[in-house]
Amino acid sequence: MKKHLLLLSALKPHHLNRIPACYEYRLKTPDSVNEEDIRWAEVIAGKVPLTYLSIAENLRLLQLETAGNEQYLNKLPSSCSLCNASGSFGLAISEYLICTILMLMRNIHLYQQHQKKHLWQVEEPISSIYGSKILVVGTGDLGKEFAGKVKMMGAHTIGINRHPKLPLTAFDELYGIEEIETLLPHADVVVLALPSTAKTRHIFQKQYYARMKENAILVNVGRGDALSLDELLEALHTYPIKGAVLDVMEQEPLPQQHPIWKETNVILTPHISGTFQLSESFERYVNILIQNLEAYAQGKALCNLVNIKEGY
Repeated sequence: MKKHLLLLSALKPHHLNRIPACYEYRLKTPDSVNEEDIRWAEVIAGKVPLTYLSIAENLRLLQLETAGNEQYLNKLPSSCSLCNASGSFGLAISEYLICTILMLMRNIHLYQQHQKKHLWQVEEPISSIYGSKILVVGTGDLGKEFAGKVKMMGAHTIGINRHPKLPLTAFDELYGIEEIETLLPHADVVVLALPSTAKTRHIFQKQYYARMKENAILVNVGRGDALSLDELLEALHTYPIKGAVLDVMEQEPLPQQHPIWKETNVILTPHISGTFQLSESFERYVNILIQNLEAYAQGKALCNLVNIKEGY
């Protein structure tokens, strides 16, 4: 008997041809899926509406197309494994990080303002990734891929994770989170690349800003709740921080009235650093999906299996 696979991701014919023969599949969208599809499915791939999870009595594997998985925790049947798409977005997000960090380092944000005013004015000083110390809080797929790229560009990379003794070649140094206040005064760039868990919410505490190096740059591309926007806004007006890059916020969309919109040294983007806008990201996701479909069918270990207790 074939296994029932519900596909809610926009797979193309050449992707569908890679699905193992032991699966019978239905190709739907999150908007077109119905209750009968959910009850039928043994495996679901993609963004299943949360309201349907309570009736997914036959579901044994949910493969997400996102790296974030917090909204699905504790909402699945106990017999269902949850896998995320970590590994799909490292390329896209690392290039986003390099782009936006260089914009602030080279004062491109100021030149954009000058362009609107027709103002021909040189802005100094500038800095470079080369020779910079870059602190990455979170050394998962995203953190490692970014650190590897900037290390090749001449940066000194420092990682913070829960297991700092693990060998991670993308990093020159590794520490635990308890060392962050010691490291901040030496970091030219601080990148938050964390999942959203009970242990990471507001992990970048208010007192950390006072420890940051003059003209340092703070970037958040993990989850918006890693820091408080109000505390960041206060810090930008209190301490000599160069600026910030924010692709994720605690509340999305960011409310139109929030004062951080007006900060000229803050680059804001609407959670787009890691999406399928880059086709390579989708191809990487499909590779993870096919690998897990094969593993599930053969009773082997799944990749990107989420630890429900830990939250990632």
